[in-house]
Amino acid sequence: MYIHRMKAELSPAAIAEMDGCVCLALRRASRTLTRFYDRAFRAHRLRATQFPILVAACKHGTAPLAEVAESLGMDRTTLLRNLRPLARRRLVEVSLGADSKRTEIRATPTGRALIARLYPEWKKAQGHALKALGGQDLSRSLDTLGAMARSAR
Repeated sequence: MYIHRMKAELSPAAIAEMDGCVCLALRRASRTLTRFYDRAFRAHRLRATQFPILVAACKHGTAPLAEVAESLGMDRTTLLRNLRPLARRRLVEVSLGADSKRTEIRATPTGRALIARLYPEWKKAQGHALKALGGQDLSRSLDTLGAMARSAR
């Protein structure tokens, strides 16, 4: 394997500047929060990455896969891959729509019951996460992050 070496080296200041990358900081925070919520949901055998999918399935009723993917900021193939463990546990159903042209998902009664049982642990974890943010205006921050995500598409 051949790796092309650049003749120019970046300055330490440029490296330090890139270390302050918004994307890097958000991904680091996201991984930390994911581990935190994973621990909170462990007793229910649900991952933090599966939680928003199950919530979306409960929220939307029966919805086209593409619509749910869009609402979660995921592509369809990633969503479908992440739905498989939820479908195996019978927490969601994935089926062809009435027109047989689009895939739809919906939460099952078992999935809705799991979300109901999980709610107290989520509420507690959410409170800890909000407290860790130091009382910052979370809704404004989430709006800003949502606008960033939309502009990046």
